[in-house]
Amino acid sequence: MATPIRFHIHAPAVPYFDAVLRAGSIREAARRLSVASSAVNRQVLTLEAELSANLFERLPAGLRLTAAGGVLAEHADTVLRDTERTQNAS
Repeated sequence: MATPIRFHIHAPAVPYFDAVLRAGSIREAARRLSVASSAVNRQVLTLEAELSANLFERLPAGLRLTAAGGVLAEHADTVLRDTERTQNAS
C-alpha cells in the first residue's frame, strides 16, 4: 500500500496563491497585497515544494497556471469563499 503524502498548506499561502493567479505575476500580486514580492514568491515556492508540483509555468510575459495549479486554484477558491462566509456569519 502506498504511503500517503503528508503536507501542510500554511494559511497565508492560499490568498497569496490566489492573488498571483488573478494578477498573472508575482510582482503585481505583491503590489495588490501591499507586501514584498519576495514574500509572495516564497509562499508560492513553499506550496510547490510541499505539493512536489509546479503550480505556474514561469514565462517571460508572466505566469501560466499548470494542471496542478488548476486543481489548487479550485481548492483555494473554495477555501476563500468559505472563509468569507464564516466571517459574515459571525
